[in-house]
Amino acid sequence: MILSRFLQVALVFLLAFLGRANGQFADDQNSSSGLSPFEKAELRRLLDLDLRDLSRTPIRGVLGYDQEHWRNPASVHVIRPDDISLNGHVLTVDSFRNVAGMYVTRGVGYDDFVTMRNFSGSATEKFLTMVDGREVLQLMGGTINWTTEDVPLQILDRVEIIRGPGASIWGTNAVSGVVNVVTKHAAQTQGNSVRLILEDDGTFLGEYVHGGQVSPDSFYRVWVRDQEYSEGELMSGLPARDDGYARKAGFRFDKELAMDLDLTIAGGFATRRVEHVLDLTYRLFELLPLNLTGSNKVNTAPSWVPTWAPYATGTTLPWSTLKDAPAQGLTLDRYQNYEEMPQDASHVRAKLSGITDGDLEWSLAGYAELYDTDLGHIGHSWEREEFDLDFKANKPIGDRNHIAFGFSVRHMSVDVDERVTAPWDFPLLVPSPVPAPPILEYGSSPKEFDRITAFFQNSYDLTDRSVLSFGSKFEDSDLTGSSTQPGARFSFQVDEQNILWGAYSKAFRQPSLVEQFTEVSYARVFLAPGIAFPLTSSPTTGLGTEEMDAFELGWRTRPSDRLLIELSLYHYDTQNAVFSGPPIYSTSDVKTTGGELTFDYRASLLWHLQGGYSFSRGKKDGVEQKDFPESMANLSSHLKVRDDVIFTQSLYYTGERTIPSAYNPIPLDDYLRLDLGLVWRPDESLEIGLFGRDLLDSDHAENMYNDLDVEPGKVERTFLISITKKF
Repeated sequence: MILSRFLQVALVFLLAFLGRANGQFADDQNSSSGLSPFEKAELRRLLDLDLRDLSRTPIRGVLGYDQEHWRNPASVHVIRPDDISLNGHVLTVDSFRNVAGMYVTRGVGYDDFVTMRNFSGSATEKFLTMVDGREVLQLMGGTINWTTEDVPLQILDRVEIIRGPGASIWGTNAVSGVVNVVTKHAAQTQGNSVRLILEDDGTFLGEYVHGGQVSPDSFYRVWVRDQEYSEGELMSGLPARDDGYARKAGFRFDKELAMDLDLTIAGGFATRRVEHVLDLTYRLFELLPLNLTGSNKVNTAPSWVPTWAPYATGTTLPWSTLKDAPAQGLTLDRYQNYEEMPQDASHVRAKLSGITDGDLEWSLAGYAELYDTDLGHIGHSWEREEFDLDFKANKPIGDRNHIAFGFSVRHMSVDVDERVTAPWDFPLLVPSPVPAPPILEYGSSPKEFDRITAFFQNSYDLTDRSVLSFGSKFEDSDLTGSSTQPGARFSFQVDEQNILWGAYSKAFRQPSLVEQFTEVSYARVFLAPGIAFPLTSSPTTGLGTEEMDAFELGWRTRPSDRLLIELSLYHYDTQNAVFSGPPIYSTSDVKTTGGELTFDYRASLLWHLQGGYSFSRGKKDGVEQKDFPESMANLSSHLKVRDDVIFTQSLYYTGERTIPSAYNPIPLDDYLRLDLGLVWRPDESLEIGLFGRDLLDSDHAENMYNDLDVEPGKVERTFLISITKKF
């Protein structure tokens, strides 16, 4: 199949050459070449590829086999290295801001949060993220450490973002979508490269990649990265204590064992050392040594505090007052805790892939991982070991069917440790003083978990213009029990310029280990200096699995090979959606309706425009939610002012929202962000970029950990220089 694919590409190049020779290439819609605007655009992309890349046309993970982007019956956005470097993004996750429906926010300097399509509005990433096929979701807290999982830009091939459930192939946690990070074959990263980024606040990132050749059919690479964080500020002006560093190293070895058999062995190690400030000064229920009068003084407890609690008087200040406390001459006794949050992570993977004489394309991969994480500020740490074996295959059957199938097994174990840290070590009144318990107490909850999954998908060509794909994922897990997650997708090519598609999916998300097995007592009412009343939840093993019915409609059109427009509409109906709040994790029924309109316009050889608008509205138990921006928009422009200089502009609009919190929800106004850059590329081996980010605001707030943090950090205006050199 590799040989036949290469011959197809060679034929396309021949057609392109003949078309050019007859003056029939590009935008002429009356061309006799017989190519549709979709095919012309794909031809243009192939012409831009290096010869070494032609046999590795990107895979689209919607149907389980290779598919051109424009044919996929799903909302797919592809991020390539240029989309990151030309826009002045430091990490890959920064570039998600240019994807309609993706909400990317910053808490403190080393924390990024990503939510897709307003599934819950919480900090947990309720979509599946994979790096070269390896699932990277942290099951303890239901989050992703984007710093740990990021890869050097030089080895990145692409990021495929599939908005909408992909559960019928990818399984549990592929709920609101799938993010698939794919790195390059070692043969594509020969030689040496260095990437350096320095921001005006002192933040630094350096990467070095070296690739070599062992034999004509064997290639390798090694790489290292160092990232240094400078200290920022909280919105109140207090130090965020978020300085530290993250260091990584990795390797990859690729060998062609036979004409249709390849071997890949890869691995990596990451370590991060940062601090985190946990400040209780602004908690709602602390008795403050202040002379406060008027509406700031209250003498009643909120409805969720038991009526028998010895709560006599208290002072509650809204965020709008607290953040201006220093300016108003208010002084607060400080209750805070600075602790380190070390994390070490390592993994190794091996993969065999090949194609049989019967056109069965298959891969068998094994993964081993070890994570050691310590949340020092709340005294909760765990070590996780994981082993996975994964088999995937696809094969055309006759002229109309293309099947994809696979199975996987996983074994995971966790070793959890918890301790009481200051300032949580107040004696608790329940109803008489007792020593404080840990904030998160895993106790004797299960420590080992197994999972077995299998999937089958068939894509059937109903006609030359319409395709029906249907299948299901089958799973048996110690965490979620047995489940079947069916899905169906339909596409219809109306004409050479328009494609319509629709989809239905039944998707599941498993609650995190904290949500399901941990006793939580982070919410505490401070009754007096040195004593508090706890709001403690029992382990919520009855949460069950989140279940979502997802409906999608889409329209993709190419009026010409230079312009692509997509419209996606969706409705999600989720049962048992998990939300956290004082003092327990609870479930709700959530309905989310929205849509995205995107465009990609290559106005000329010198000017490229991309943009999108998304609208999303969610209701939790019938009540409209405000924790996700209803409207978001993005626009990026790359203009060649001369052959070796590119002027870049990125504009982002984010609607108003409220950061949910167990203590004091924080309303955020809508904001507009403008990034500008100038990139100089004197030759193929050197790139120098100068960028200004957040140029319209000196600082603004974006996010925080809902249940533990009291205020977000400042996202400040920054200027940076980036240098990439290949040699």
